[in-house]
Amino acid sequence: MTTRRRETEVRRKQIIDAARELIVKYGSENITIRRIAKTVSISEAAIYRHFKSKREILSFLIATMDETLEKEITQNTKNGHSVLQSLYLIISQHISAIEQRRGIYFQVFAEIISLGDKKLNRQASDVIDMYINRLAELIATGIANGEMKKDVNPQVAATLLFGTIQGLVNIWAINNYSFNLTARYQPLWDIFQSVVVNQTPGPDSL
Repeated sequence: MTTRRRETEVRRKQIIDAARELIVKYGSENITIRRIAKTVSISEAAIYRHFKSKREILSFLIATMDETLEKEITQNTKNGHSVLQSLYLIISQHISAIEQRRGIYFQVFAEIISLGDKKLNRQASDVIDMYINRLAELIATGIANGEMKKDVNPQVAATLLFGTIQGLVNIWAINNYSFNLTARYQPLWDIFQSVVVNQTPGPDSL
């Protein structure tokens, strides 16, 4: 990789990271090229050398989150754990990332969708569908191998998990991030687990 290409990738990452942080802090409708440039400490002209518009920045941000979510799901499903353990690790990792960086995924999706841009909404919807479908595939495997109840609908159960995370993050943000997100999620996971699994795992299983 040439030095110039490396510098371009670093700068694009800085711009994307700044946009994500500003979205969480101010809301997507209040994000401007000027504000992003100020955060990165570069000129607006420098931003336009890498992205044509704010919309392109947000599109690239969604694509980046898509890749990250896909990678994290894949990593946690190739570790020899049970389906239930893999699900727990996937969700826990995302909850932890959200807590550490205040809405790294789901709050950003919600903010981008609030703009009402149809193309961005479609792109965000595709990422969310991918996430739910990957969880549903895991749950279907759990049903097939007897870990989970046969009458569980994989798509419904996966949607429930996604909705639980999204709803909890929204409540957390409304309350100015004032409670421990991981601790608040654990009882919700316990309820989900008690509904879908054939028998409650032992203390060493998760």
